[in-house]
Amino acid sequence: MSAVICIFEDKKYSNFFPLSLCQPLFDLRLGCGTLRSRLLDGMPRARISLICREYLADVVRLAAAPATVNEPVAGATLFLNGRLLCTGEQRKRLLERLEEDTVAVKGGFVVAARLGKAASADFSDYLRRRVADETLDGVCDALLEAGRASASAEPSAPRKRKSSRASAPSKGSHEDEHVLGQDSMEEKLSLELEALIEKAGLRRVEVPEARLLSFPWQLIEYNADVIADDFARSPVRGQAEDCVVYAGVQIVNPELVVIGEKAVIRAGAVLDASAGPIVIADRAEVMPNATIVGPVSVGADAIVKTGAKILTGTSVGPVCKVGGEVEETIFAAYANKQHDGFLGHSYIGEWVNIGAASNNSDLKNNYSAVRMWCAGAERETGRQFLGLLMGDHTKTGINTLFNTGTVVGFNCNVFSSEMPAKFVPSFSWGHGSEMTRYELDKAMHTASVVMERRQVRFTPAHRALFEKIFELRERTNGNI
Repeated sequence: MSAVICIFEDKKYSNFFPLSLCQPLFDLRLGCGTLRSRLLDGMPRARISLICREYLADVVRLAAAPATVNEPVAGATLFLNGRLLCTGEQRKRLLERLEEDTVAVKGGFVVAARLGKAASADFSDYLRRRVADETLDGVCDALLEAGRASASAEPSAPRKRKSSRASAPSKGSHEDEHVLGQDSMEEKLSLELEALIEKAGLRRVEVPEARLLSFPWQLIEYNADVIADDFARSPVRGQAEDCVVYAGVQIVNPELVVIGEKAVIRAGAVLDASAGPIVIADRAEVMPNATIVGPVSVGADAIVKTGAKILTGTSVGPVCKVGGEVEETIFAAYANKQHDGFLGHSYIGEWVNIGAASNNSDLKNNYSAVRMWCAGAERETGRQFLGLLMGDHTKTGINTLFNTGTVVGFNCNVFSSEMPAKFVPSFSWGHGSEMTRYELDKAMHTASVVMERRQVRFTPAHRALFEKIFELRERTNGNI
């Protein structure tokens, strides 16, 4: 194994806006952890290097130690694309194909590379340039152009079918790029990388079987399988000695249930692992009469509220509070949905608060495939079930409703039962069609109050991040 492991972002990060606006792609939540934690699983002795967009680096450094961020690598290095998803033996098989000084690619994208000292330094420099702040000009131009094209399209004109499967409800796969006619896998490697490979005498191998996530809805779709895979790879089983399981708790298929240290499961709770594993992390609490149906992951210090129905394919991140009915939904850390209301087939970002009785639709009345905003325009997803993507620091009022396939940006405040548009730009404030811009100073003040309630300081790095995202919002005319 190489002495250094480098997890890197590539240029597809904008496909995951707004979820990836304020964190690297590799820190998005999936299964029982994040994409990054899964890639690093089983490699405890390696030194970790991270490459991400420059404007994210200072915030990433706050929690990355001892990993380095956007620094030159030293020594032999294993490079892994941060949107690489491996389950079962896939990572092992990929690494077995990587001899020294080999670059593994899928179409036009680097999947992984194992390089010696000299080549690693040049390769890491190349990766940093690909996500440098200077490249944001091109991203903003593309988002502006996509927004203009979408706005000028005739709403009554029939949509051209991308392929025979594009408009048919289906379970997606890592071949989404072919199915939807988007972000073609036939893209070639950059000329700069081709020159680097030739100059350093590197070997290039194609790995068409590798799964590189390309769209945010894939996180939702794969989550149940990834929870099961995380459980299978973990050596931890059963109940920790110092957890508390009250009388009256019903556990179905207990061999697939993990209850962590100092976790509390209160009377009347039902943990049903008959369809897949349930992982309750350290210090989490499941309150009375809550029902959890696996596969489900509940993160450290999270609380599942009284009477909650947490259904298959749901991940509750650390320090979350979740109640009501939830199905196939991912909650990033510090998110709150404490009250009744339904969320399905959704991804909820960090520091989000969902007001009481808020609901989303995850199935169209005509059962057709859902279209969703992605990279500046509405796209076909090929999914019959798809709900809500909500960026970090967004809040909703009581009784807020969201249509099927809605995307709400970073740091929004949305309220009332009138459904907003299916795309709500970052830093928006209002209800239904009455949306105005959320002033930056007010947004940052609220964020600092919310974070400090959880003993997390709003630092100058956070302030600079908010200012950068606000600038990007203005540069794209509200198309992020």
